[in-house]
Amino acid sequence: MNITDWNNDEIMRLVMAKGHITQKVLLDMLREKNGIEIPQSTFSCKIRRNGLKLSEFQQICNILGYDISLQLKKR
Repeated sequence: MNITDWNNDEIMRLVMAKGHITQKVLLDMLREKNGIEIPQSTFSCKIRRNGLKLSEFQQICNILGYDISLQLKKR
């Protein structure tokens, strides 16, 4: 699936929908596994403002069991 032109909100909605989890559950998992405490309102604002860091997204993908792949475009 090519998500190159997607924003944070679209990507996170897909990841959470495929993982069948809510933001609250995801934030609880981040706190338990990585010790990261992010208020839900802060997390929601980051996603809406397209301000989610790559490292945060990597941690989320790791917790939910996803790999992130980089692929050269076909010409």
